[in-house]
Amino acid sequence: MERLIAGGARILIAVLPLLALPLPAEAQGRGPVRSSRDGVYTAVQAARGSDTFATICTGCHTPESHTGPVFMGSWGGSSLWDLFIYLSEQMPKTDPGTLSAREYLQVVAYILELNGMPAGSAELPADSAGLSRIRLDTAKAADAAIPINTRRRGES
Repeated sequence: MERLIAGGARILIAVLPLLALPLPAEAQGRGPVRSSRDGVYTAVQAARGSDTFATICTGCHTPESHTGPVFMGSWGGSSLWDLFIYLSEQMPKTDPGTLSAREYLQVVAYILELNGMPAGSAELPADSAGLSRIRLDTAKAADAAIPINTRRRGES
């Protein structure tokens, strides 16, 4: 009997750390993690974000500062919720948190567009759970991050 109890305790001790591991999103009932390459924002949402960026952000930032290897090195693989929270808590630098949640969300959509992510038919979700399930991935094409309005004539 003592052997049986000792054996059961050893199994429990071996399995207990596994219980502390987080379950995959699917197993938690939150749905699969999506890629930013899956068309997770609309073109209209990104256009509004472009307007906000031009009005509020260009005093300190250029669109190019939110694209390319340096930007993706910092943000690639992060959730869109992480990016949204950073922007809403830290920007604009002169008066953080002063935009509406909708405006911050539109700026996130614009940043996706700048990084060559395709637009889709549905807007970015406006909740933490939805944004947490979208991973910021790199664009497939190396030059996709060049905004259309900055391309030289003859480029498509």
